[in-house]
Amino acid sequence: MKYPINSYAKALAEAILSKDGNAKQIEKNFIAILKKNGDESHASKIIKESEIFLRKKDGTKKIVLRSARPLKKSPKDILGEMLGPEDVYETAVCPDLIAGMIITVNDDLRIDGSLKGKIDKIFS
Repeated sequence: MKYPINSYAKALAEAILSKDGNAKQIEKNFIAILKKNGDESHASKIIKESEIFLRKKDGTKKIVLRSARPLKKSPKDILGEMLGPEDVYETAVCPDLIAGMIITVNDDLRIDGSLKGKIDKIFS
């Protein structure tokens, strides 16, 4: 890898934040640079890091709600004040949780209220 992932990610985020940035041109240039450097296999990691950088810059959160069953309430009702107006959320059904849910905020904070998590804790 010619440059570290975080260097690519920071450069991409700064290009996106630039006032004169054309999204299509930024995307095209980004892909061209990765191909030139032989680093296109790392594109998904770079994009993920870039998203983290952008969220830190503007103070938004990414919240992932994984539940054992489909949610009966909307994620906005479940998350309440935890979810700001600019925050993004994802939901996923993970039957292996058995019951309950796991809430992850910005890949940093993890609140595990699943039955699987409780069983794993007992036997670890």
